[in-house]
Amino acid sequence: MTWLVIVNVVLFSLSMAALLELIPQRLYSGFLRGLHLTMGITTPTDRQLRWALAAWLISLLAIVDALVLTLRFL
Repeated sequence: MTWLVIVNVVLFSLSMAALLELIPQRLYSGFLRGLHLTMGITTPTDRQLRWALAAWLISLLAIVDALVLTLRFL
């Protein structure tokens, strides 16, 4: 269970760093645009990139937590 806490802290820290503009956009802009194009949804504008990254990371965090907790207590 300690690895789950570590994953939560890392993903939450990455999302906060993106929102505070501590991570340069050039590091994740291509990945996010490719992810959106692969799924067939509208790509975010340059202004929306950091919020899109934070939304993806928080969603990933919620999905991983739900899966782990379901498997742990089921």
